[in-house]
Amino acid sequence: MLSRTALFDLDGTLLPVETEFFLKHYMDALAEYFASLMSGEEFRKALLGATYETIANLDPSTGNLQAFATSFARLSGLPWDTVWPIIERYYVDRYPKLRVHVPDNPVARDVVRQCVENGWRIVLATQPLFPETATRERMRWCGIDSLPWEMITTLDNMHFCKPHLEYYREIVEALALDPLRCVMIGNDMQEDMVAKAIGMKTFLVEDFLIDRGEDLKPDGRGRLADVPSAILRLIPN
Repeated sequence: MLSRTALFDLDGTLLPVETEFFLKHYMDALAEYFASLMSGEEFRKALLGATYETIANLDPSTGNLQAFATSFARLSGLPWDTVWPIIERYYVDRYPKLRVHVPDNPVARDVVRQCVENGWRIVLATQPLFPETATRERMRWCGIDSLPWEMITTLDNMHFCKPHLEYYREIVEALALDPLRCVMIGNDMQEDMVAKAIGMKTFLVEDFLIDRGEDLKPDGRGRLADVPSAILRLIPN
């Protein structure tokens, strides 16, 4: 029998952060790095526009990084070979300092560790709009960076984003998973619970719940601390 796999969302699930609050600080800080090239308003418009276009992309031949680069260069009017070194410098110098806006969450590491000890494979199924360096930085903030993740979805290694089913299928294909032996664990009703449509079980973490009004009826719901015992009930040995 194939092993069971727990797919964890990061922001708002393992990392205790309100997405809008965190993104405001993220964009404000990154905009400063582009201040000599464009106004803050122009930068935010280009960044958000490129982000939305990347999420919408369903071309399997175009990776998320390529989709974002093409969109941002067009919307900002800046060549990507000028843009990317600035972004890389930001992630090294400034991004780690955003940690001050995120509270500690010792529960996160303990929850994932318990799942591993219970025999689950683990995947960090976070929205792949950040490069690996940024995602690993946020993982450190909640103490999960050293755990045995089999895959971490990032801007660099994915071709699709949530809530598209193609995102979940890409993970399944990359790791040769059986969706029926997987549980998607996340705080976003629409982006995470949609995994049920490809056969995965779903568990909605309500600590920082995001629900835009379309009830997708998760298989389980509760607090992050409930996850280890709850998912064992969803897919018993």
